[in-house]
Amino acid sequence: MSVTLKQALVLPSLRQATLLAGFDNLDRPITSVNVLEYIGTETLHQQNETAGRFAGGELVLTCFSSIPTNVNAQCECLRALAQVGQAGLVLYYVGTVMPQVDPALVTLAQELDFPLLVMPPRMELRYSEVIGDVMDAILRDQADNTHLLGDILEHMTLLPEHQRTVDTVLQLLSDRLRATVLLLNSTGQLLGACAWPRGSQTDMTDLLIQARQGNADQCCRLTIDPGDAAPMELCLLKAGQPLSNEVQQQAQDVMQLALNLWSLKHAELAIEELVRAILRDEPIKMRRLAALFRLNVASIHCMWMLSPLDPACREEFLRRVPTIASQLLEPHCQAAIAGSYQDFVIVLADNGVFGPEGETLAAQLDAQLKAEGLGAGFVCCQGLENTAQVRAAFLRSSEGLPSAQTIWPTRTVHTLGEIDFALHCKNDLVQDEASVTRCRAVLAPLHSSAEELPLVDTLAVYLLDADQNIARCAQQLFLHKNTVKYRYQQITHRLGHTPDKLPELTALYEAVALYRLLEK
Repeated sequence: MSVTLKQALVLPSLRQATLLAGFDNLDRPITSVNVLEYIGTETLHQQNETAGRFAGGELVLTCFSSIPTNVNAQCECLRALAQVGQAGLVLYYVGTVMPQVDPALVTLAQELDFPLLVMPPRMELRYSEVIGDVMDAILRDQADNTHLLGDILEHMTLLPEHQRTVDTVLQLLSDRLRATVLLLNSTGQLLGACAWPRGSQTDMTDLLIQARQGNADQCCRLTIDPGDAAPMELCLLKAGQPLSNEVQQQAQDVMQLALNLWSLKHAELAIEELVRAILRDEPIKMRRLAALFRLNVASIHCMWMLSPLDPACREEFLRRVPTIASQLLEPHCQAAIAGSYQDFVIVLADNGVFGPEGETLAAQLDAQLKAEGLGAGFVCCQGLENTAQVRAAFLRSSEGLPSAQTIWPTRTVHTLGEIDFALHCKNDLVQDEASVTRCRAVLAPLHSSAEELPLVDTLAVYLLDADQNIARCAQQLFLHKNTVKYRYQQITHRLGHTPDKLPELTALYEAVALYRLLEK
């Protein structure tokens, strides 16, 4: 039996709290209490990176002191906490630090069925009172109920389906035993690990070597038999008092059951961790995971980034698209992996997707995803020499994709060159008044038509969407080809040259791209 939020609400320090949302989700166990006070852009970025993965069933205390009036950031924070499996959020000092609990925050919590509590607006209330009460209840419960298997299974059944993984079980075991937990395969390769304390930066492989040599904390090595695969080893590293034989046996039983129930998801999660390590430039973790999948990271020269066009399909998109992409590329590449990262699906591959063949494969994947109702925006990056360039391409693409989709609304597949052009328009042109004035001056002759023809819109479609092809432009505008020819002649007459003439074409292309961004 674990301490739940419903039980915590009767503790002296929480009796006066008002529950605003999450009435049907009070049975989730609380594993610990945490304080989240500084919430800057880096904090929210880290939360978004871990979204979808289990982060611990914590009861989080805050007064949003760094964002007291930023309702959008408060909502983003609450959404991230709900996604990673936290138990609830308790708000302090409303009316003093926070002016009020905004209705938008309450509405979001109700939509997510995420417990949101507010304490009385008194400055003398202290975080330490709730921390002490709840942690005392948790520790007493763990002392009275030493049955690990039942508690962890109960916790897993209350989690969303996508969080029921072997890594989540490792996390729960680590929190419950207050020990570092490592899972190895039969050859000694690290399959999964969870450090204690959770924020420890110690390299797990080094820690394991020290433990085997007798130079680290108490190390228990337990054999796990997954049944249809080679035996694995579970290592528990705990400082101070060693774990009892009974607790070791229960930990072994928990991991045995977890591998039988959720082992298929473990490989998927490990692939996602490898993608994450590459994009975050974590060389030690990258090499370890790459060795696990026998992948030569140096052979990766191409990256596809896919973003769901329909936000409502986000979870299904992130779950299904990596498998679809991997199956498509497998016959064409010697090295290819796919996984989700933040709000994107990332596909990393060798030169099997380079050049025209890569364009064909991207078009096939685009068509397949549309057929399955999973329309995506693509960025195809080629010629990447190393993981540093992969990371740089990801950062540019994630920033520039929305602008690229505005400039070329009819395209779903964009190149890295188009992303760089979109960033140039967004950061260099839109932000500079002189550049905006210059681009508007380029298009000014097209606004002086007595017939009020939409010449600027026609030129934008001709240059940006139709690849300077009149017939294709007519198709895009649902007009007769002769109508577009007439407008083309009018554009030529007013500009004093054809819109295809270089170097004037460069200025026109920038001008119509900026026109679309400003119209948006």
